Amino acid sequence: MSHVPSDISVEERFLPPQATSTQGYLDSIQNWTSANLMKINTSKTNYMLFSRCQQNFATRLSVNGDTIDRKKAVKILGVWISEDAGDWSINITEICKKSYARISMLSKLKYTGVSIEDLLEIYCLFVRSKIEYCSVAFAPSLTLEQIRKLENIEKTCLRIILQEMFIGYPEACEMLGILSVTERRQNRLLGFAKKCIQHPTNKRFFPRNQNQFVQPEIRDREPFKVNFTRTEAYRKSTIPTCQRLLNKYYMEHPDRLGQEPGPCKGPREEGTREQGGRERPPGN
Repeated sequence: MSHVPSDISVEERFLPPQATSTQGYLDSIQNWTSANLMKINTSKTNYMLFSRCQQNFATRLSVNGDTIDRKKAVKILGVWISEDAGDWSINITEICKKSYARISMLSKLKYTGVSIEDLLEIYCLFVRSKIEYCSVAFAPSLTLEQIRKLENIEKTCLRIILQEMFIGYPEACEMLGILSVTERRQNRLLGFAKKCIQHPTNKRFFPRNQNQFVQPEIRDREPFKVNFTRTEAYRKSTIPTCQRLLNKYYMEHPDRLGQEPGPCKGPREEGTREQGGRERPPGN
């Protein structure tokens, strides 16, 4: 790689597109579409760079002779993904922005005299659903600051719902019979992993530890392999985190290993309503 001027910054190196297999794939797609009398809209075609390279670099990819734009972040199915795979700051910012925009609805309904139970239902449907959307993908990689921001959203909503009865965040969750957003994220990760091991394709992400059967006399043998991680970013990603959660869960409940996974509920949510996951809150 060599440095070139123009649109390439001083800190970046230029990688010729001919040296990447991505340009070859784009050329194959271009040839296929031309043979089938179709044309790719290059104005709507973008690319992102995912690399383990320690040095920043750039390239220029093209389709039909037109250079396509590079995106540092892109929104896919409602989730913002950036080139730094472990950085979810843009996604968390968008979650906070949209969640706080919906909180005003709770304030107006509380002013009109809507009951606590109905307000909690509305919060779960319109606000908490936004906080937890695709949380399995980013939950393990959140920083403490990002976790605090998400908890502050729920804390604000519970303060509006309970008004003078609000003492603190943990007490409000206990009073309303709900789990905190952090606890729910952990439960969703475990539930995702338990469903994956029952899936014919996704179970390959959670291979069983064969040493458990070769040396059954060894106690406390983890039932699932945990991927070796060279970087902290990968260690905090979804699959290694779910593997550790599975081992912890099934070592605490060995009799449940191999059983069909049920809905993953917390201790205060068992036996309560499925949608809200809570007991009936106190009266208004």
